[in-house]
Amino acid sequence: MKISKTLIIGIDALEYDLVKEWDLKNLMQEEYGRTQLPIYPGEEPNTRIVWPCFITGKMPHEMGYVTQKVFKPPLQFFINLFFPKIKFILSPRRDNPKDMIEKNANKRFRLAMEIYALLSRWHLVRKPVRDDIKAATIFETISPSIHLHIPVYDENLPDYSSKVIEAIENKAYRSIFEMKCMHEFKQRTREVFDWWNKNEWKLFMQYFWLLDGIQHVFYNNPKKIAKFYIMFDEFIGKLREKIDDDTLLLIVSDHGQHKGIHTTHGFYSVNKPLGLRNPKLIDFRWTIEEILKNERK
Repeated sequence: MKISKTLIIGIDALEYDLVKEWDLKNLMQEEYGRTQLPIYPGEEPNTRIVWPCFITGKMPHEMGYVTQKVFKPPLQFFINLFFPKIKFILSPRRDNPKDMIEKNANKRFRLAMEIYALLSRWHLVRKPVRDDIKAATIFETISPSIHLHIPVYDENLPDYSSKVIEAIENKAYRSIFEMKCMHEFKQRTREVFDWWNKNEWKLFMQYFWLLDGIQHVFYNNPKKIAKFYIMFDEFIGKLREKIDDDTLLLIVSDHGQHKGIHTTHGFYSVNKPLGLRNPKLIDFRWTIEEILKNERK
């Protein structure tokens, strides 16, 4: 049977090691493994950069921007020029989720936030939007396509970091945060089936943020994290029952997460053998285009 459709489920922070450890067989399809991320040495993966790189098949400097915030010209030129040093100063890697809220534990993180706030007041920096993605995406080259909630491309991400920090700091808020994540899961899984039935498509992608937030907040509660992993595994199981033999189902993450800290590898899983070995995340765009163009058997 030829592959004539591709369904992509983008799950933020889906960790390869946990999928293996908990033996989540629906997530571990015919072929699965780690991916190499479009990040520079020493860098921590960032949602606003990695997902646009995934849909364009380009590294950040080719995609359009290299930092999680976009600076007003000509400041952006110097940011790009001195990127490694600026990145190290303004976005220090955190060793523990509590570093997000403990000033003495991560003074550089607080300094970065203060600098960003000052530059924002001067209208010199902002969050990236679709127009900042300079490279063509897979949604323009494959038609008809459906894309829901893709970071930067479809929508600006809400200020999740403040909610995550509040939930880490305030135990009373954690149950509310968990309910918000549960709401996203139910809403977006329902959207998949609703759009599936009502629209024609050759490429379909849905994105989920919630797993990233859950793992940040409940980094020391593996049972809570496992609950959400199992929910995703069951959802994928339902999808696998529904899809036709001519549909490629790709599950992919922008990074993993271990004890609340982003890992520098991603996860992928496909329901048909593609023969990939430790693939680059940015290569999936070109692989999918080739498959759909040739309707590969």
